Formats: sequence, C-alpha cells, structure tokens
Amino acid sequence: MAGRYKQTATVSQHPAAVANTQAVASKEKEIAAVVKQLCPRGISKDERRVWSRVAPDLARAGRLKPLFVDYVLEYCRTKVEMDELRKYILDNTRTYIVVGRNGEQIKNRPEVGQLNEVKRFWNSMVAQLGMSPATELRFNDKQGGLFDDDFYNI
Repeated sequence: MAGRYKQTATVSQHPAAVANTQAVASKEKEIAAVVKQLCPRGISKDERRVWSRVAPDLARAGRLKPLFVDYVLEYCRTKVEMDELRKYILDNTRTYIVVGRNGEQIKNRPEVGQLNEVKRFWNSMVAQLGMSPATELRFNDKQGGLFDDDFYNI
C-alpha cells in the first residue's frame, strides 16, 4: 500500500529489531535441536511426520520434556491410527446390511466403533497436552482476576 511519503531504498532498522531477529533464530535452532534429540528411534514414517508437526510447537510452549516423550509418542501413534481408520472407512462403506429374522438391518462396521474409541482417546491426549484452544487456557500463566485491569495504571 502506498503511503504519503515516498519509499526510500534504504530503510534502517532499529538495533533492537536486529537483535530480536537473531534471538528468535537462535531460539528456533535450540527448539529444532531439542526436537531432534528427543525424537524416539524406530518410529514409522507416518509417526515421524506427526512428531515433526507437533513436537516443535510443544517445545515452544515448554511442554516437550524428556519425561513426556513417551506420551507425545503415544499421541503420534494414536493420530496415525485414527487417520488410517478414517481412510479405511472412507475407502469402504461405513455400513453393511445384515438379513436376519428381523429383516434387513443396516449396521455400522466395527472400524467405525474403533475410530470412535480412538478419537475419544486422542481427544483426552489433546486435552492433557494443552493442544486445543480450550485446554490451552489451562496452561496459560496469566489468569485474570476480578480486579486485574490493564488500564488501571494509565
């Protein structure tokens, strides 16, 4: 968007902005090193893909610690299992027809029940890791009080 003043080719940056950019880059390198160091060996390619997506965000939030690696790995396995079941259900029909003494009945495949159970387990893991908007508030250090007012000292 064009402003009132002509843009010049050389725009100087504040030294603090440069230092902040360097600090952010340094922190991201540290996070990448922690994620790589804590990544379990012998996991499948799909599990590693989920780990690579989730672990950096957990590390940034301070929730990826050596003690929690097994739990995060279980989250990755559950997510992969959930995706595989969902793909199987989409590739096949969700229901099947049984003909018996009561006539034709439409029933859900057993995989649908498995998917529902895995989704419940996955949802509890998401809550315990603080990976949903509602549960993230639980992990927030800033809890507002009745008398907290950002404009009080103005």
